[in-house]
Amino acid sequence: MKKLVNKYWPFILIIALSLSVSWPLLKSGYFSHQDDLQVIRIFEMRKCFADMQIPCRWVPDMGWGNGFPLFNFYGVFPYYLGATLSFFIGYIGASKMLFFIALSAGSFGMYLLIRSLWGKLAGITSAVLYLFAPYKALDIYVRGALSESMALTIIPFVFYFAYKLTTSSKKKYGILFSLSLFLFLITHNIMTIIFLPVLFGWLIYWLVMGKWKGIGLVTVSVLFGIGLSAFFIVPAFFEKNLVQTEALTRFELDFRANFVKLRQLFIDRMWGYGTSIPGPEGGMSFQIGWPHWLLVVVSAFSLFVSKVKRKTKVLVALIIGTFVLSIFMTHNKSTFLWLRISLLEYFQFPWRFLSLSIFTASILGGFVISAVKAKWQVYIGVAIVLLTVILNWSYFKPKEFYLINDAQKLSGEPWDLQRRGALLDYLPVTALEPREAAQDKPFAVSGEADITKFINRSNRWEFSAEVKNRAEIEVPVYYFPNWKVKVDGKVYPFSHNNLLGRISVSLNPGNHKVEGYFKSTPLRRVANIITAISIIGLVG
Repeated sequence: MKKLVNKYWPFILIIALSLSVSWPLLKSGYFSHQDDLQVIRIFEMRKCFADMQIPCRWVPDMGWGNGFPLFNFYGVFPYYLGATLSFFIGYIGASKMLFFIALSAGSFGMYLLIRSLWGKLAGITSAVLYLFAPYKALDIYVRGALSESMALTIIPFVFYFAYKLTTSSKKKYGILFSLSLFLFLITHNIMTIIFLPVLFGWLIYWLVMGKWKGIGLVTVSVLFGIGLSAFFIVPAFFEKNLVQTEALTRFELDFRANFVKLRQLFIDRMWGYGTSIPGPEGGMSFQIGWPHWLLVVVSAFSLFVSKVKRKTKVLVALIIGTFVLSIFMTHNKSTFLWLRISLLEYFQFPWRFLSLSIFTASILGGFVISAVKAKWQVYIGVAIVLLTVILNWSYFKPKEFYLINDAQKLSGEPWDLQRRGALLDYLPVTALEPREAAQDKPFAVSGEADITKFINRSNRWEFSAEVKNRAEIEVPVYYFPNWKVKVDGKVYPFSHNNLLGRISVSLNPGNHKVEGYFKSTPLRRVANIITAISIIGLVG
């Protein structure tokens, strides 16, 4: 037993500290957060499982009951995992488990990464810094930004496997790197854009240090990671013209309204549960964290006074530069870059670059431990860990906790609030924002017809219609490519030129069975094929 403890004490410590910040997730009920849509997203993904709509793209209940293509654009990995967990622990339980994983698991990846570079003590220091970064508490307990938090959990593993791949050229690390990159790419689009340039810089650095040994295996592994994720990233990028993306950048979501001040980053220790508005009045904290940014300063000083290898100095200098750039991107002095790089406007909040700040600061904290003399490393490491926990532990709690179960969360007012949440995020370009919930079944906008047996699933719907005189029937489902309609078993023309942009069919007198099917576009089919080929190739 003693040998096991001596060998695995860093993992035991990380587990214990993870429980200390995630205890609210272990209580009965649910907790308050701003993006309170995690339960319905898991619920909708499970509907896709039941209907064999895999990959899942269309969800029927959101869009205030009209449906929209949520998972054609929004990161899917957390919800595939959540839907699977929901079979065992329910929807609320699955949501809390995802938050628990997103909060704690990334520290293990950070430990493995820094241990490989600078040893156990450096690894545990970086892991604790990453676990207790205030931005992690903000994402989990204030914003409820599950996908972003999950991406921050995966990215240390991506960097770790990238390091092992480039320095050992072993195929097993090629597979693990491909899989971790794949999961990262399908988790959160904005985190992908922030971290990919840094990741490629990381790969190039280690390839240069190894004189480009294993470049072929690295290239193949990268291609496999991208290929596996093609089913999601290809439509998410090339079909964005099919939804009203302007809703993602207007008013309070405009990046110009969300820059932060240096005092908010470095000095303020205010903590609240408000929103992001200019200045501290919004009640949301954007601090990098103490002692995180202080360790960045110490790491820069250590480059000049410590005896470290030249290649390590180059690496640390590049990481410090990345930290400085991430901070610069949160400040209004970087406006010229935001204006020139059009893709950045979809980031909405410049302070999202704090994700890169806490990642690099945590790495640099590990370097500081490695740069001091061996006899002092334990003392300094313990001091940093204690200081990090003491200064930041109080942030890791929700504003309130309330008793609620799955049945209550998915019915009545809570259900209605979730159905109309994020209403404009992925509204089809042909659709108009609804002012009330969708009807429970299709209805005749002209003529006369009795509608019965309406069933609305994730990728198909159907109803029976007894038409007394020619009628125009509107279905409470938004049109989006590629919905297809059949009447009495035959492909049938339909329109979506009504007020809200919903599917409608004109029927002659008689009894009819009307069915709708959500089909893939050619682009989605190609993307699915690329993923299938990549799976076969990776297994091979």
